[in-house]
Formats: sequence, C-alpha cells, structure tokens
Amino acid sequence: MAPIMQAFREIETCIECSALRQIQVPEVFYYAQKAVLHPTAPLFDQEAQSLKPRCVRALKRIFILCDHDRDGALSDVELNDFQVRCFSAPLQPTEISGVKRVVQEKMPEGVNDSGLTLTGFLFLHALFIEKGRLETTWTVLRKFGYDNEIKLRDEFIPTSVKRAPDQTVELTNEVIDYLKGIFNMFDIDNDEALLPSELDDLFSTAPENPWTSDLYKDSAERNVLGGLSLEGFLSKWALMTLLDPANSFANLVYVGYSGDFNSAFTITRKRRVDRKKQQTQRNVFQCYVFGPKGSGKTALLQSFLGRQPSDALPTNSDRFAANTVEPSDGTRKTLVLREIPEGDVRSLLNNKESLAP
Repeated sequence: MAPIMQAFREIETCIECSALRQIQVPEVFYYAQKAVLHPTAPLFDQEAQSLKPRCVRALKRIFILCDHDRDGALSDVELNDFQVRCFSAPLQPTEISGVKRVVQEKMPEGVNDSGLTLTGFLFLHALFIEKGRLETTWTVLRKFGYDNEIKLRDEFIPTSVKRAPDQTVELTNEVIDYLKGIFNMFDIDNDEALLPSELDDLFSTAPENPWTSDLYKDSAERNVLGGLSLEGFLSKWALMTLLDPANSFANLVYVGYSGDFNSAFTITRKRRVDRKKQQTQRNVFQCYVFGPKGSGKTALLQSFLGRQPSDALPTNSDRFAANTVEPSDGTRKTLVLREIPEGDVRSLLNNKESLAP
C-alpha cells in the first residue's frame, strides 16, 4: 500500500481489506471515521510536507494567546496551562522536559532560555501530524474555537447584526484605542506607517489578510512606499465595519481583541431621528458618486486619497475611498466615497435599503 500513497500524496490512508475474509474490516471503519473527524487536508500539505498557511496562522494565534507574559516563548507554567485547557490533564515536569528535548534535538531554535518558541510550537504540531496524531492538533484548534475550515465558529463570531436599514455600525472609542496600540506595535521601523510586510504580519493570526480583496486594497491613503498611515489604517477599519461588521469583528478577534461585539461597535441612531433633530451623532458617512463613464468618478476618489487617476487599480466591483475629514466644527469624521458604475445606478436607486444609510 505504501507505493500507492507515495505516488498519490492526496491519499490519506490506504488499507487492504476483505469483508468476505473478515480482514481489517474494523480498521476500515476506524480510518474512515478518523478521516471525517480529523482530516489531514485542512492542516497539512502532503506535497510540500508542511503545515498549511491557514493552520500556521491559527496555531500562531493560539501560541500568542497562551504566551501570557508576551516574551515570545511558552514557559513550563504556560505549557502546562495550555495542556490543561486543551486536554484536561497536566504535564509532569519530566514530560515537559522531554517535549523540549525532542524539539531542541530536531530544531534548536524551537527552544530558548524562556521556553518553547513559536517555531518549536509549530514544529511539534507538524511532528504530530506526520506521525498520524492529527487528533492532537484538531483538539487544540477546536478548544480555541476553530471549525473544520480553520475559522472561528459562529458562536464566537456573530454572522449578522440587527439594525434598521437607516442605521450603520461604527467602531467604539475603546476599539479605536486598541487599534492605535496595535498599529504602534507593528510599526517596527517607527516611521508612523505600516508597510505591506508589517500589515501582513499584523494579520498573520487571521485566516488571511482581509484587505487584499478589491473592496479594500486601494481604499485608503498610502505613502510613496505603500505604507498605511494611522489615519489610513483606522479609515480601512471604519470602512470594513460599515460594509461588513461581522467580518470586521472577526478580524478584531483574530488580531487579539478580547472584548465582545457590544464593546467593539456602536449602532448609530436612525437617520430619520437625525433629520428630525437636525443633528447627527455619526462619525462615519458614506457618499455615493454617480456619473457616466469617463466623467471623472475614479479621478475624484483618487484625488480624495492624494493620488493620481492613473494610480487606480483595475477592479470589477464598486470602488471605495475612505479618509478622515474635518468639518467646520473641528471634529474628525471618516468620509467614505463609493463609486457606482454606470450600469449599477438603476438597481441601486430601486433598492430602498441601499439609499437608507
């Protein structure tokens, strides 16, 4: 059976059996159950013989959550806490020493004076999987809320937000302060901007960088090196919260925010109340940009972000531009310009909910 599995890496298990002769029938059911409960494909790339990126991202987030003193390594106490949380059984000191010794023999950088490093933590899980102990890694992932797609389960992330069509969702001051702290933490070179590599590192504990999609890729002001200023960083979060609050909250959790949905977001007052009172409490405003092809819609959005029209990236979806503005009263607001393609104007105007916000 081994030659078959070597020739076809996508085959997880190959077993010779016979129902007639009662040869290895129980084993067939065992491996079938194992393939469903603890599948290899989401975790491990058989061709490359390495953990898959999404698995690495999830394990990195788990490692950071367990590294309580933030020293970049799991101490013996932290390793034991991790073991108890995942498997409801403590590790003996000799077992902890044995684990670190195995890692150090195979990968010296996996252990330092403080304990087990992230490299060592990832190596251990790759070792478990290579030895067929996938249930170990799956138990860890599921204890920390991950589903079979290695995303946080719905019970941790709300899939919808209850609000009227003329209400929007905005970041609270608590989350804005948290995001400012995250920005400074990942601004390694202290140039007051996050370079693409620094932004990728910030989202390295999420399943993927949410801002690589067309909706967000070109939506905020950048410097000549492609770096995102703090204003641009917060503008992108405001835009994501406006368009997709559930996804915004999910990514807040992925990057380490520990509060709940209600402490992260506020739902704005209904617009009809704002009109009645002739004032608004909103901090984020969306403005639709209409016009025939070639009228300068894209140029307007690019100018709003301090760029030339020729800098615009091609896109098949609506184009957004988010930036901070200062009204006459001196307060700072976020303005989101949304370019509506000429062919989509009629459907937008016929949709009352689209016009409500």
